[in-house]
Amino acid sequence: MRAFIAIELPTEIKDALSGIQENLKIEQFKLLSSEILPGLRGKMGNLRAKVDNGRESISWVNPQNLHLTLKFLGEISCKQLNEIKQIIAEIVKTSPGFKIKLEAAGVFPDLHAARIIWIGDNQTPLELKQITQQLEIRLADSGISREQRDFRPHITIGRVKSRLIPSDLKKALEKIEKDITEAGWKFDCREITLFESILGPAGPTYRILDQFNFKIT
Repeated sequence: MRAFIAIELPTEIKDALSGIQENLKIEQFKLLSSEILPGLRGKMGNLRAKVDNGRESISWVNPQNLHLTLKFLGEISCKQLNEIKQIIAEIVKTSPGFKIKLEAAGVFPDLHAARIIWIGDNQTPLELKQITQQLEIRLADSGISREQRDFRPHITIGRVKSRLIPSDLKKALEKIEKDITEAGWKFDCREITLFESILGPAGPTYRILDQFNFKIT
């Protein structure tokens, strides 16, 4: 099965991020309109094609699927699944909960080759950093490849399917970052969730395999 380890988001945070997605869709349409409307002159077929392409340039994550990934596991066996559950259970016994503050908006890898649009925290809480470090070390013993990049807490809200204009994307992200910073969104992380990812024609479906509560402090 295909699986990953994540922090489940509170409903109110999912709703707030869904609003951000809608705002970005509006900004995307405005930019598209400003590009093609001046040169229309009755070319409705061309307009329709460009609008359709614009809509398809970003695949937005279903708000119900939004989460903060700690570790993507890929395809795992039943034996690995049991080992992973044991590892997480042992880690949470000594790990207190923590808070995530949503105050940053960005893309991976960069504005000129954007593939992922994300919302996240400017800093990684110490407790979360320790948890992800322990996961990387201990999961490697179960045959899970270690992540080579530094961990940054983020929530993927969209996946870019075709190139976006860097300057326009930068302006949209700056506006979103200003809005979320002023809103002061933050949430408590009290448990780790192990998900199965089931791929389908309409996109992935996530099923909870197990949940692990952090120690009570």
